[in-house]
Amino acid sequence: MNKNKKEVGATIKQIRKERGFSQVELSKKMGFKDHTALTKIETGVNDVNSETLMQLAKILDVHVGTFFTGKTSALPNFKIKQYDDCYRDDMIFMVLCAKDALKKIPTINPDLLDIQKNYLNKGDMFWIALNENNRVIGCVGYETINPLEARVHRLYIKPELKRQGIGGALLDTVLKYVKEKGYKKISIHLGDEKYWESKLFYKAKGFVETEPRILEKAI
Repeated sequence: MNKNKKEVGATIKQIRKERGFSQVELSKKMGFKDHTALTKIETGVNDVNSETLMQLAKILDVHVGTFFTGKTSALPNFKIKQYDDCYRDDMIFMVLCAKDALKKIPTINPDLLDIQKNYLNKGDMFWIALNENNRVIGCVGYETINPLEARVHRLYIKPELKRQGIGGALLDTVLKYVKEKGYKKISIHLGDEKYWESKLFYKAKGFVETEPRILEKAI
């Protein structure tokens, strides 16, 4: 049995557990017939091709290279908390950096200038992700479309920290919160073709494209 296969498999297993997926759940998202194929990957019995690794990376929200380092500790330590105005300027800086990385003119969305007014005072919510130095490295919010539907807004990650679990953790925070509030559906409206990576991210999280640039998920 190839040692490298065992190491890659062990790392996949560790990240899967950290993300809270059972073998059955992850196998279903991967489109496997059952969990047997994933078991063989995690134990190093089977080789895993590049296409499967890319799909796993998208679902587990990590950089594909993490599977080969064997060190999930390389992932950044971060915490998610409800937005506070003391983080406004740092959050705006992070968003502008994220847009610049997409080769977009880095203009700020007007709603981000007053989170209290545009989200919290309306009964909606907004969160930020903070690193060990208390710097903003991600954000997300939602607005109420109708009593049964919430829409994700402004999910941004510091560019150099993408695919390291931050986006998935922020989205999971939204999903858990709105489900507890009684919403039955969550949606996202994506931008232009520059957001193709975001579309893959949401589809990997179970969202379905119901019309151009609109993805939805029952919760």
